[in-house]
Amino acid sequence: MIPPSSSQESPSEATPLIRETKSSTTTRTDIDPETGQQGGSYQPETGQQGGSYQNTNGNAANGDSGAGNNGIDKSPLLENDFDHFVDITEKDELDKPWPATFERSISLLAGPIRDTQFIEEITKSPKIITPNIRDRRRLNELLATPETTLGPLRPQQQSDFRQGIVKIQSLDFGTSIDDREREAHLYRMKLLEAQKQKQQQQQQQQKQQPQPMSKIGEGLRKQKEKQALAVEGGGGESDYALSDYGGEKASFGQCLFNMANILMGVGMLGLPYIFKRAGWIGGFFVTLSFSSVAYRTSILLGRELNGDARPTSIFVDNPKGGTGTIVRFRKPLTSFPDIARSAFGQAGTVLLSIVLYFELFSCLCIFFVTLGDHLHTLFPWISVTRHMIYVSFCLAVPTALLRTPKLLSYLSAVGTVATACVVSVVAGSALYNGDISEIVAEKKGIDVETSPTHQIWNSSGLPVAFGLIAYTFSGHAIIPSIFSSMKRPQEYEKMIGFTFLVVTLCCLIVAASGYWMFGSMVDDQITLSLERNSGDDNILMKILTWLMILTAFSKFTLTAFPLALGFEEIVAPIIPNDHVMEFASSVIKLLLISLSLLVAIYVPSFSVLCSLVGLICTMLVSVIFPAAAHLKMFGSQLPLWEQFLDWIFIVAGTFMAVVGTIKAT
Repeated sequence: MIPPSSSQESPSEATPLIRETKSSTTTRTDIDPETGQQGGSYQPETGQQGGSYQNTNGNAANGDSGAGNNGIDKSPLLENDFDHFVDITEKDELDKPWPATFERSISLLAGPIRDTQFIEEITKSPKIITPNIRDRRRLNELLATPETTLGPLRPQQQSDFRQGIVKIQSLDFGTSIDDREREAHLYRMKLLEAQKQKQQQQQQQQKQQPQPMSKIGEGLRKQKEKQALAVEGGGGESDYALSDYGGEKASFGQCLFNMANILMGVGMLGLPYIFKRAGWIGGFFVTLSFSSVAYRTSILLGRELNGDARPTSIFVDNPKGGTGTIVRFRKPLTSFPDIARSAFGQAGTVLLSIVLYFELFSCLCIFFVTLGDHLHTLFPWISVTRHMIYVSFCLAVPTALLRTPKLLSYLSAVGTVATACVVSVVAGSALYNGDISEIVAEKKGIDVETSPTHQIWNSSGLPVAFGLIAYTFSGHAIIPSIFSSMKRPQEYEKMIGFTFLVVTLCCLIVAASGYWMFGSMVDDQITLSLERNSGDDNILMKILTWLMILTAFSKFTLTAFPLALGFEEIVAPIIPNDHVMEFASSVIKLLLISLSLLVAIYVPSFSVLCSLVGLICTMLVSVIFPAAAHLKMFGSQLPLWEQFLDWIFIVAGTFMAVVGTIKAT
């Protein structure tokens, strides 16, 4: 029972508010309570809404032609009445399979970034688009009439109907709670449709009157134009998997620099230790052999991302159709999890993602050990464990309590400077000091006649050596970000070739120079040996040590974000709103700092941690997985020699991962 309006609506005018149900097809035709117009049909089996809506110009949009709707004209909802539901239309990462945040978050490690807006975009927590409690209550008020209070019933009297009250059927009369939920879902679908039409109108207006955009917005607009051109020319799919994040595309030189910056990280500090464990010949063999394997698997990842087993150099940027257009065998991909999902399904994706996140967590532990060791050389009266504990409190500020894009943009450039300094200082020190291994041995009280400082070959140290070199070349997870950022993806394999040539040369310079200087007296981090044997008055060595401390600090901060986002994505479905999500994000980061600190205290050895991560994680991610996915995706199209080579990588990588881990521990 509702009171009549001022216009004294008749019962015939109120009848459009009644819901009509067709039990035979379970298709329900609904009336918009705001406009009185009939909407589309909702299918409970699929959770989708059919039918079409008429735009202001009378054209149908998105749906069937209107069959079965009794010829009733359908109009969109009034947009101004539902502004508080605009967040429903935002792109929801939670609708995608886990881990949906990996692609955007891992690009934080792809190279030095100065764009603070870009950093803010890729480090933000998953968007909680579910309306909060206030909006839910408001939505319930719009969708359902108030429930009557229970009480004693009395006979209706004729005087009850003498107040000019019109009796109509309630919107929720005779319906269950499930029907109300479906009604609410249909209502949200209408809101989405209205917002979609609004976005289409805005896009048309922007085409007619271009509006100023930010750098990222301009980059995304160009990417969409490139995709549209590729679809018009080649038919069906965009030729390249364009990243949704990243703005402008990178040149050949920028991609080479970023790829080299990924590979030449903290792992370079342990390269001389490889020669210490394997000897001269063993060190060169381990470095050259694994760099060749990593180069080949990087090529395989590029072809898997490109969707074709043939070299990427044969594909053009924007094909415009015609007989010269080369069609790919598969749809291009954009991330590491996408490759796993395409080759091995969601179960394989989850398994690979667990390994990737475990590798990121292990890197946090390694950074703690590096920070503690280097600080201990500067302040030897404080133990390594205390240094790591003190550093953990400092790391909590930029990592967990604050997310300052400007600070992260500066930290992302630190590693590049540190890498160049390490290569230059180690090579320069070797040329200036020469072989000082016997002098260092005498200081430690070791007889060089019974214990030679240099070895030619040591097979017992090969497992640890392979683990260390594998950790150094563990950058394959970021290759999709590099590939998607290239202006000319057909130059990817050429870029990879130059990158591995430069990186391998730098690795050999650092490894050979450090081992020549210190021999078997070299520490598992070359900078520690340089600092301990440079004297108290050597300012350059102290600057290098502080630079390595800052590098490990920045690497920890940057690496923690992709790892934390993976866990945030898991707990996001039970988070009610964005404010709680921010609190949960800080708690997750604090837990990661605490756990990685405990592991670093329990295993305070840089070489042991790096070798275990290299043998367990890198062998799987950088050797076994690319070859297995290559066989799975293109097996029937590959020549025999490529299939044979892939099987060698799979078998050899598995053998090294199992046997090497046992020997290393």
